[in-house]
Amino acid sequence: MGIIESLNIEAQFKKASVYISNNNTLAAIQIYQKLIMHEESERDSTIKLADLYDKAGKTKSAVDLFNRYLEKNSNDEEIIKLVSYFLVKNSLFNDAQVFIDKFQNIQNDNLLFLKGLVNFHKNEFYDSQQIFVLFLSKYKTSKLVPSVFFYLAKIYLQNSLFDDALKSIKKSIELSDGAAESYKIEAEIYLFKEMYYHANESIKKALKLNPTLIEWKHLEIKILILLDEIKKAKSKFDDAFDESESTYKILNMFGNWYLKNKEIIEANKYFEMAKDINKNNRLNL
Repeated sequence: MGIIESLNIEAQFKKASVYISNNNTLAAIQIYQKLIMHEESERDSTIKLADLYDKAGKTKSAVDLFNRYLEKNSNDEEIIKLVSYFLVKNSLFNDAQVFIDKFQNIQNDNLLFLKGLVNFHKNEFYDSQQIFVLFLSKYKTSKLVPSVFFYLAKIYLQNSLFDDALKSIKKSIELSDGAAESYKIEAEIYLFKEMYYHANESIKKALKLNPTLIEWKHLEIKILILLDEIKKAKSKFDDAFDESESTYKILNMFGNWYLKNKEIIEANKYFEMAKDINKNNRLNL
């Protein structure tokens, strides 16, 4: 490629970037469509055009674009990895599975992780577990190891293997300095093991990192009731009341706690509230 042609291609990319910054996406798309025709600019323009298609909700067009590129460049591991992440990000798990299997000759920690992740989201938990265990034996130093332990914990929890789940989530937290959802999973595991004090400590850590999720607040309230911390549970419930199935369960837990403590009037109040929510939910079906 000559100097003049190279400068022209570079100028076209800059021009497209200006169009994008000015919200003129159509003009940028037209430039990238022309740049794809040149071998020297095909790769970068494919990535940029696919990104614009994705943002515009044209997922199929983006996937088709990548596939056309890979027909001629099947050894481009970075693009293969990018497409795999793209498919998973868009929850196209069947397509992702077919795509990743097509390039199974490529030994790569990202692709193996995504393969396990796809199986997980397809509820193929046994296959997912096998892949993640293989991952840990092959890629011990990968940055993805904490995420692998995280998903293994979720699989073990799904299969009621609570000790294995706890070991895995603790390893994930240790290697990643702890993510909010990891502490939430840890709380759920402790809850199933009836270790309510530890469950409470974990969900507090989760909510400190992410205090916005109502379902996590509900989990904390359930744990507090099981700890007989009824005043704390009630004060937190005031800010977490909704019409959900989870709230229905919490109201029944309050009712049963008061019933156990022979406070019949208070128990009936919560049972009636639960009954009202259940009735409303049925009417909305």
